[in-house]
Amino acid sequence: MTKWEASSPSWHKLNFDGAVHNNWQAGGGVIRDHQGFLIVAYAGSLRNHTINQVEGMAVLWEMKFAIAICIKQLEIEGDSNIIVEAFSGRSVAGWKVEVILRDVRMLLANLDSFTICHIYREGNAVADSMAAFGMLQDGLRCWRNVHLLSVVTKEILERESLSANNV
Repeated sequence: MTKWEASSPSWHKLNFDGAVHNNWQAGGGVIRDHQGFLIVAYAGSLRNHTINQVEGMAVLWEMKFAIAICIKQLEIEGDSNIIVEAFSGRSVAGWKVEVILRDVRMLLANLDSFTICHIYREGNAVADSMAAFGMLQDGLRCWRNVHLLSVVTKEILERESLSANNV
């Protein structure tokens, strides 16, 4: 899939991404409702992690938010095929990543239903912009108000939400 699509009614969609630039690493993403409206966005910086660890941490952070706000049905999408394949058991991402994914799997047990799939970078633009925004953060931050996000992220959210509601 190259275009972001909203989840089914009564489901939420979690998009995650990681970014690495020089010695800085960051993760970020969003959870949206079935109409594409923001539930929570987050971004955070890390140090001394590989891109796969950062992608895994992005999912872990976001899963903690999803559980905290009592989401029960969740579609998870990311542009890291390695992370998606590791979740499904079709590949191994290395022990440092597997430790992170083990924690994510424990959190997934709190959900009634979930799916996880790969989405191409073009369809993961909001998560990508949040991961880039994570480079500017000192630690982890979350937002529940779309008006507090960067202009780029707001524009992408609005465009994708309009597209999802005009289908």
